[in-house]
Amino acid sequence: MPLEPIQAKHPADVSHVPLRRDACILDVFDMHCAACAVLIEDGLASTGGVSRVRVHYATQRARVTFDPTLTTVEKLLKRIEDLGYTADTGAGVDRSNIVRRQRHRHTWGFGLSALCATQVMMLTLPRFLAGAEMEPELAPLLDWAAFALVLPVIGWTARPFYRGAQREFRLRRPGMDSAVTLGIASAFVGSMWHLLADTGVLYFDSVAMFVALLLGVRWLEWEQRERSQTVIHAASRRERSVDVMRFDATRAGEQMELTPVDAVVVGDRLWIRTGEAIPVDAMMESAFADLDESLLTGESVSMRRLSGCVVNAGAVNTGAAIIISATHTVAASTERRLMDLADDSIKPESLALADLVARYFMPALMLVSGATFVAMLPLGTGVALERAIAVLIISCPCALALAAPAAHAKAFAGLLSRGVVLRRADALARLEKADAFVLDKTGTLSMPEVQGLVSLRDGFSASRALAIIAVLERAANHPLATALRAIELPDAAGLAATDLKWSPGEGVSGVIDGVAYRFGRAEFAGALAEASAGHDAAMRLWLADRQGIVGALEIAEVPRPDALPLVRALQRRGSVEILSGDHEQKTLAIAKLLQIPIAAGALSPEQKALRIRQLQTEGRTVVMMGDGVNDSLGFAGADIAVAVSTATDAARASADMVCVSPRLTAIAEVIDYSRTVGSVVRGNFVWSIAYNLIAIPFAVAGVVNPLVASVGMALSSAVVMLNVMRLDRATGRQS
Repeated sequence: MPLEPIQAKHPADVSHVPLRRDACILDVFDMHCAACAVLIEDGLASTGGVSRVRVHYATQRARVTFDPTLTTVEKLLKRIEDLGYTADTGAGVDRSNIVRRQRHRHTWGFGLSALCATQVMMLTLPRFLAGAEMEPELAPLLDWAAFALVLPVIGWTARPFYRGAQREFRLRRPGMDSAVTLGIASAFVGSMWHLLADTGVLYFDSVAMFVALLLGVRWLEWEQRERSQTVIHAASRRERSVDVMRFDATRAGEQMELTPVDAVVVGDRLWIRTGEAIPVDAMMESAFADLDESLLTGESVSMRRLSGCVVNAGAVNTGAAIIISATHTVAASTERRLMDLADDSIKPESLALADLVARYFMPALMLVSGATFVAMLPLGTGVALERAIAVLIISCPCALALAAPAAHAKAFAGLLSRGVVLRRADALARLEKADAFVLDKTGTLSMPEVQGLVSLRDGFSASRALAIIAVLERAANHPLATALRAIELPDAAGLAATDLKWSPGEGVSGVIDGVAYRFGRAEFAGALAEASAGHDAAMRLWLADRQGIVGALEIAEVPRPDALPLVRALQRRGSVEILSGDHEQKTLAIAKLLQIPIAAGALSPEQKALRIRQLQTEGRTVVMMGDGVNDSLGFAGADIAVAVSTATDAARASADMVCVSPRLTAIAEVIDYSRTVGSVVRGNFVWSIAYNLIAIPFAVAGVVNPLVASVGMALSSAVVMLNVMRLDRATGRQS
C-alpha cells in the first residue's frame, strides 16, 4: 500500500503568505581583493528590486535576495559584467576552463611585465651610473629604447588596473586600482614630458617595475585563493553524498527508500522530515509547508508555502513532514548545500576594517599625494612630481587591504579541510577566546543502541512492533531514528503510514493500517504507570495505540569513540559541562564515563539558554555544541554555536560553525587553528599599518624615489601573503 501525501490539518491561510523574495547564488570568478567585493555589493545593491546582497570574498560568490517582479538573475549577471567582472549561476559552468584562462592571463601579464621591467632596468642603469659623462648621442637612444619597452606594460599588462579604476570611477568610489592607475599615468606622462623636453628624470623603470611587482603579488594571492577554492569545491562534493528519503514504485505499490541526493532526478518524489533541508529545487505536493528560508533570503520568519509552489533547495522544513517533487537535480539547484553554509551576513571587525580601507583610505591617499605635489612645487616641478608619484606608489594599501581578507579566505578553506564549515566569519575571532564549553549529549557525545523489545502485549510479535516503530521514526530526524531505520526489518516494507508527526524531545505519532500509534517517552505514549514500575524507565521508549501500551523499546547509550579525546582537549582550554534534554540518569552516566564533573539532564531549551547566560555573566566566552532542533535557543544565546556532523539541517542553519567531519576531535583542532588565524591577521595588520606610517613620510621627504617605492610596496604585500601561507602549516595539515 502506498504512502499517502501528508495533508493539512487546517486550511491554509493565504493571507498570511509573505511577499515572495527570490534568492540566487552567483559565482564571481575574478575578485582580487576585498575592495572588489565592496564594489560588487554596492553595484548590486543599487539595482532595482534587490533587497539584500552579500558578496563573500572567501568563496568568490555573491548571494542576492531580490523581487522577481522587478529584476531577474540575468539582469543581475549583466550588472556584474557591467562592473567588469565575470559571473555565472554555477550550473553547468566549466570552472576548470575558467581557472585555466585566468592562470594563463596571470602568467602572461606578469611574465611580459617582468621581462620588460628587467630590460628597462638594463637600459636605465648605465644611464644612471654614467650621468653627465654619457655621450650625448647615446643617452637619447637609451631613453627612447626604455620608452619602447615600457609601452607593452602600459598598453597591455596594466589593463586590469585600468578596468578596475574605470569600475571605481563609475561607482564614484576610488580604490586601489584608481591609485595604481593614477601612479602609472602620472609617472608615464611625466616621463614623456621630460623625454620630449630633454630635461628632468624619467620613471619608465619605476612604471615597469611597479606593474610587474604588483601583478606578481596579485598572481601569488590568486594562486593561494584558488587552492582554497579547490578545497571548498571538494568539500561541497563530499557533502552532496548525503541520503534523502525517496518514493520508489514497486509491485506492491510505492515505498520509501534512502537514496544518495546525487541520484535524485527530475520528477522524483521526496519525503522531507521536520528539521530537514530541502535537498533540491522542487514543487510542493503536500497541502502546505512552513519553511525557514533564512539561508536563502535572510528573512528569519518561517514562510508558508502551499501545494503547487516552487520551493528552493536549502529551505529548512520547520513544520510537519512534507512531500515534494524534484524539479532540478542537486547540481542544478539554486543552492549548493555546503557552500551555502558560508558566511552570508556578518563580517568580523578585521574584514570591516578592510572595507574602510577600500572606501576611505584611497581618497585620503590621493589628497596626501596632491598636497605633496603642491608643497614641493617651490623645489621644482620635477621634484614635486617625483615625490607625489613616490607617495602614490609606496603607500598603495594593497597589503592593508589583503591583511584580513586573504587570511580569512585561507582560513575558510583550512577549516573545510578539517571538516568544519565556517558560517559566520566573526565566530572565528570569538572561538579564539573560548573558555567554557557546553555540550549536548545524545548525538553529540553519545549514540543510542537498540537492545530489544520488552513488555510486549500478548499477540503482538516483536518483529511487527519494531516495524511499526521504524515506520513511525521516518518522521523523526535524530540519532535514535537513524539507528532504528538502519535495522533490516522485512515487515516494515509493506506498512503504509499517514499523519506522521514528530514532536522533538517527546516522540512520534502516526496512523498505520488504520491504527493510530504513539512512540516515545512514557508521558507522550501514556505509559506513566508502566514506566514508574521499572527502575530502568529512563532507558525505555514506549509504543502505544488506542488500546494502551503495545510494548517498550529498551535502548542503551554509549559514548562516541572520540568523545573522550574531545572532552580532554576542551578541558585543557576551559570548563566543560553537559546540558541535555534527556533523562538525568542517562546524562549523569555518560558524564561519568567521559569524566565531566558538571552535567544536568531533563533540561528544556529555555533552561539550557539560561545556563549559558549565567556563564556569560561570569565573563566566560561560551561555545555550545549540539545536533538537534531543541538546541536552537542555546545556539542563539551562545557566543559560538557548533553543530556536529549528525546535526539536523535546522541546527546547522542556526549554527556559527558546522562540523561536517564525523571526527569530534576536528572541533578541538579548529580551536587551535582559530588562534593561529588570529595571530596571522593581527601580524598582518601590525605590519601593514606600520609600513604605511613609516613609508609615507619617507616618500614625502624624498628619501625614496618611485623605483624604490614600487619595490617597497610589492614587498609589503608579499610579506602579508607569506604570512598567510603560514596557515598551510598550522597544526600540521595542508589547507
